[in-house]
Amino acid sequence: MGEFQTYLPIYAVVLAVILSVGETLILVRTDKYWPLSIDDYLACGLLIFSALIFESTMGIALMLCAWAFMSGNLYAMLFTRLDPQTGTRERIPALSILLGAASIGLVATFATLISRMVPA
Repeated sequence: MGEFQTYLPIYAVVLAVILSVGETLILVRTDKYWPLSIDDYLACGLLIFSALIFESTMGIALMLCAWAFMSGNLYAMLFTRLDPQTGTRERIPALSILLGAASIGLVATFATLISRMVPA
């Protein structure tokens, strides 16, 4: 796990950039009501900020919060679209991959926080 902890801030920034670009493309190409994207941009911003201060316990805790929010948000988007009655079935593969990536970040960040709190 130690090796991944070294790359976790980079992983977080890369995923935040991918999500920000994807959200921007969706806003530009569809008629999505733009205020619905604010929470996504704020979560990406928090993820980038937490990556910049990742060496501190506060940075790890903030990153954990950002991953948890993103995972919940992506989960809700995915399963809303999978709803047999009202689901649109749009971007299911992308949402599945992003949910998996955010979940990996969540678990890795949690493990980092635990390892920081438990003396070696």
